[in-house]
Amino acid sequence: MPPDTPDNPSAPNDDFIRRLPAEVTRWQANGLISEEQAAAILGRYDSNGAASGGSAIGNRVVTVITIMGVSLIGLGVIAFIAANWSAIPALAKLALMVIGTPVIYIIGWFVGYRLGYARIGAAIILLGAIAFGASIHLIAQAYHVPVNHPNLVPLWFLGVVPLAYITRSRALLGLSLILFLSAAGFRSQEWLSPLGDEEIALMIPAFLTLGAFLFAAGRMQARFAETRQFARLCDVSGLMVVAVAIYVFSFNFFWEELGGYGVAFAELSTEYWLTVGIAGLAAALMVGVAGWRDAGQRSGQVWWEAGALAAMGLTAAAMWLGLAFGDQSLWWVFNLLMLAGVLAMIAAGYRWNRAWPINLAIAVFSITLFTRYFEFGFGLLGQSVAFIVAGIILLAGGFGMEYLRRRLVGRIRREGVEA
Repeated sequence: MPPDTPDNPSAPNDDFIRRLPAEVTRWQANGLISEEQAAAILGRYDSNGAASGGSAIGNRVVTVITIMGVSLIGLGVIAFIAANWSAIPALAKLALMVIGTPVIYIIGWFVGYRLGYARIGAAIILLGAIAFGASIHLIAQAYHVPVNHPNLVPLWFLGVVPLAYITRSRALLGLSLILFLSAAGFRSQEWLSPLGDEEIALMIPAFLTLGAFLFAAGRMQARFAETRQFARLCDVSGLMVVAVAIYVFSFNFFWEELGGYGVAFAELSTEYWLTVGIAGLAAALMVGVAGWRDAGQRSGQVWWEAGALAAMGLTAAAMWLGLAFGDQSLWWVFNLLMLAGVLAMIAAGYRWNRAWPINLAIAVFSITLFTRYFEFGFGLLGQSVAFIVAGIILLAGGFGMEYLRRRLVGRIRREGVEA
């Protein structure tokens, strides 16, 4: 689309850009466009209101490069400070921790919102978020608090996630999601005592409920114009966490180690069950909000989402029961659950004209099938024959799945929905 100039009367003006989110939300509520189409329309215009269709790839490249740049800078600064911590004067330490992060935020705001370089400014603010986490750990080190203390990463998460929504930065939200899951991992030091192999296994169904929470958060955010741009990131993150949890439980050797012994649930703290319960309740409420937003559309989409959430809850329950009453044959149950989830994602993508669930489902299925082959194939075949057969399976399977994926995605694109 031509740039916004006086010679281009079709270029968007400020009033158009201001009214567009509300109009798109109304069109979606009336069933005129789908969620993907709404996101595509809103994503066509950048932060300055200029059409971005022809430069979308270039914009993504700029974003990726700037994020890589600030990540390298952040890691370099943290490594330098950590290596020279004892040699840095106390006043300089205080300045680095208390003044440094706000200064980075101010520079990012100035570059992004005053100079108009939105992506560069967002990347600098991301650097500030990394510096904020480093400051927390450096302050903890100054007071002789262990670097793996269970409260440090949760504090980092709480300081970053509001900033992601204030700045409307997907990169900051991505960092927030990583910190969210990492915070749960660090808090597990308080949830499980002692940390034996059997007790650590109990973290897997807990993480599955957190994945369900992220999925529900994505589904709710997709119903609001202000947060729609964050929906996909939460959706994919949540489904990946759920898939990884089921994937771990699908290994035969996992149940050979734990099956028949049971797990000491009495060792779990109240915080563990409170976290799981709050995550599950919040997920149900968010899907309820999504259904409220869909009221009158009769699309039935929220029932698919509620069904997916219920299936995740039942899977978590099956994990807890399996760990409590263990049986070495339970691995095949979770392989069937993985297959059912893959088919459900393909069906949902086909039904609601979205390509990303299909792509994710095929990736998960390919990884699961490949690992199952190596888990059992090497015991049935000679090593050389196993590699040859694996290569043939990969070639044939890759061709077949790519053919299926192209047909499904092609059908979606023919109906006018962005992949």
